[in-house]
Amino acid sequence: MSAATPPVPAASGVSKAQAFVRRLGSTLGLWALVGLAIGLGKGWPFFGLLGFLGLVGVREMIGMDPSLPRPWRYGLMGVSLAWFGVTFSICQGTGRPWAAEVDLAFVAGVVLASFLPTLFRPLEGRATLWAIAYSVLAFLYVPWLSSFMTRLLYMPGVDADGWLRGLPYLVFLIGATKFTDCGAYVVGSLMGKHKMIPHISPGKTWEGMLGAGLGSLGAGLGVYFGWRERLPLLTPWSAAGVCLGLAAVCVVGDLAESVIKRCLEVKDSGSMLPGIGGSLDLIDSLLFTAPVFYFYLSYVSAAAI
Repeated sequence: MSAATPPVPAASGVSKAQAFVRRLGSTLGLWALVGLAIGLGKGWPFFGLLGFLGLVGVREMIGMDPSLPRPWRYGLMGVSLAWFGVTFSICQGTGRPWAAEVDLAFVAGVVLASFLPTLFRPLEGRATLWAIAYSVLAFLYVPWLSSFMTRLLYMPGVDADGWLRGLPYLVFLIGATKFTDCGAYVVGSLMGKHKMIPHISPGKTWEGMLGAGLGSLGAGLGVYFGWRERLPLLTPWSAAGVCLGLAAVCVVGDLAESVIKRCLEVKDSGSMLPGIGGSLDLIDSLLFTAPVFYFYLSYVSAAAI
């Protein structure tokens, strides 16, 4: 007999209009913080914002599985804090993204460290193996994937006055990604009829996918034409193509978090942001679009040499 599909969490009773207003308020507040960081043009405001959201996301990953034993909880938070501290320090000190050896060292360290608690406590069969695997997954999913936003900031280097040349690329990414979410939510709420992947996310529709593409195009091209001289690795056509590609990846990233929540039978990763949920509910799509955009720009940059 096959295992039952985890149930869809019960609705909260909030109307679509109320949910939209709450979501809009949280989104505007976050964009205000991003706008402040853009105005300063330095690394430390983004470090603070990305580090805060990342660590809260790790805490939410831990909280979604109450069965995770305490040693793995503390270990995951500790290594995540060290990751953000080390990578941000390298960027701030060198003005460039960190070397691949740093990634390899941390990934290897996390795998090794995830086995250490087993040396000092009785083994509990699959429960112990789950704690080891979940710790590695949580590190790769949140701190490691979110670090690609920091890499984007420093990939082109820093101006003589300390202004980050990668800042416009990060703003392009955030705009194209988050307005994908907004476009999908608005169009899906107004006219969505055909379910896309109901066994993972019953609310997502194919009509919403159309809104996702339009939202990404509108925001991404708006950033591109507003900051065109500071985005030399993009052209109008490539920017449009990247927007559509990011919209598709964004949906996958959003569904990936839905898979985790459905398997752990939770509705939201947290309640920090009204109408959105937790930090993971905010950055889930960016966790997938940031690496894709980073590697695309790396390819274009190398091809231009």
